[in-house]
Amino acid sequence: MVTHSQVRAEQRYGLSEFNPLKVLKEILDDHCIQVEENYEKFSRIFYVRYNNKYLRVVTDYNVSFVKTVLPDTSDFNIIEKLINKLANFSVVA
Repeated sequence: MVTHSQVRAEQRYGLSEFNPLKVLKEILDDHCIQVEENYEKFSRIFYVRYNNKYLRVVTDYNVSFVKTVLPDTSDFNIIEKLINKLANFSVVA
């Protein structure tokens, strides 16, 4: 069964074998940047590095499942922060 997030990842980023659980693990391990938190929509938006691409991922508010994958934006400052944050983790490892 293909999920909505898998369909959107294929359409928007060309990721044919998108694994939402892998993205959730990155988020829960704090290897991401939270962009938005919306209690009315019960969702959070994150920038996550996945298979050498930076994805905008929407989860539920509790970060227990991936709702969808959003189209990329041109906000380079967020991408740059994510790259720096991920670089720090690889240095520690």
